[in-house]
Amino acid sequence: MPHPAILSCLYLILGLSVFVAWWGEFRQRQKTHQDEGFWPGTTSAPWAVHALVISGVLFLTLLETASEVYFGVSQSQSTLPSYAIAALLGASFIEEIVFRGFAAPGQFSGGKLLGVMVIGSLVFAVIHQFDLKTMEGKISIVFSFLVSLWLYFARFNPLNTERSLLPCFMGHIVRNLAVFGIKWIQGFVN
Repeated sequence: MPHPAILSCLYLILGLSVFVAWWGEFRQRQKTHQDEGFWPGTTSAPWAVHALVISGVLFLTLLETASEVYFGVSQSQSTLPSYAIAALLGASFIEEIVFRGFAAPGQFSGGKLLGVMVIGSLVFAVIHQFDLKTMEGKISIVFSFLVSLWLYFARFNPLNTERSLLPCFMGHIVRNLAVFGIKWIQGFVN
């Protein structure tokens, strides 16, 4: 089995490869105005959407951190190796393509969209494998669910009329960098 640092780098390379392929279709559509091809959400979004999504993600991350402090579990976090930042960034692209892209087609609306958002967010929270026997795990799963819902909102809110995935990518990257940064500030990155 390769060293975890190598696996983290490979996950980053995979995530960046997905994004480069997505970006290629995005650029092609900008030039030709063709319909969506293989990659979902290959459209642009106004900067107001990006600002809204990033603000919401940062608010949820700070609220999660405050909850951990309030419940006295901020000092019982797991320690991340510094190379985990590579995997966190790779996950930002891969998880968005899967959850907010392929699993949530842009034409969904109404009850079908709401169902995808709720079920997708439950699955998103569960795959992160938090220890639900601990208060920290319970807090983490709730906020993973909420962040996932927020990222669905990033794609399907009325300001994002073309249902672009760009705000989702941005929001997820900011979320993962904020979590890493908070852990680093608290001394849980080595």
